[in-house]
Amino acid sequence: MGRPTRPKKLAECALLGVFVFLGSPVPAQAWGPAAHVLINRAACTTLPEPLRQFFMRHQAFIGERSVDPDTVLTEQQGEAERIRHWFTLNELDRFPFREIPRNYREALTKYGRERLEGAGQLPWRIAELYRELVEAMRASDWKRVPLVAAHLGHYVADGHQPLHTTTNHDGQLTGNEVIRKRFEDEMIRRHLTEYQDLAAFTQPAKRAVDPSAFIFEFLIDSHVWVDNLLRADTLARQGVPDFGDAYYAALHLFAGRLAKLSMAQAATDIGSL
Repeated sequence: MGRPTRPKKLAECALLGVFVFLGSPVPAQAWGPAAHVLINRAACTTLPEPLRQFFMRHQAFIGERSVDPDTVLTEQQGEAERIRHWFTLNELDRFPFREIPRNYREALTKYGRERLEGAGQLPWRIAELYRELVEAMRASDWKRVPLVAAHLGHYVADGHQPLHTTTNHDGQLTGNEVIRKRFEDEMIRRHLTEYQDLAAFTQPAKRAVDPSAFIFEFLIDSHVWVDNLLRADTLARQGVPDFGDAYYAALHLFAGRLAKLSMAQAATDIGSL
């Protein structure tokens, strides 16, 4: 089976673009905790039987443990964990990023460890957990499967947050400082009821035949929306005195649809892996 299609997301988000601390390290967290839980729970609904039945029995756990990489794993492993949450594509190549090796060893040879780790390790962390999930399922280790799936879902969701694919990760290069937290966390928490139906926006999962290519494809798809998101923030800030109710109402108007569709695509892509 092939790649899940994306035309609806692209067509709808393209309309958004019309309306819509220099040198600081990229933060580990991508989506806020509420978004991660919703994405992982929605991912369970995308699966075919008999996988769907199994994962739906563990849906609450898979949602709850989706936040582990941002909490317990980061606390335990520090910088080694933090660099697993992003991949700044434009640090290594120009769009459409064809020259970035998909194989980790080839990328390491080309860029060296310091530069490659500086760009982040997200695609290879996803691939690593994908392999762990496959191994657990082949071994019928059904107690381990939900936890690995929960963690895998977290990183796949991170890859669907556009700002985790760019050097301008917090708008610090364009006068949109701290947009990351406003978009992925505060905006969603303020409008949480509007994201509860996330599963209705997903597509049925389709097996990722080539996981490495699949991962890089959704990272590049996500990167495309960076400028739209920054433009949405710029427009939302016009004519408002602070980051209060008026700002978040405007940001949700300009970028809420992008957030929901990105989260829904993340859920589908988790299911596909």
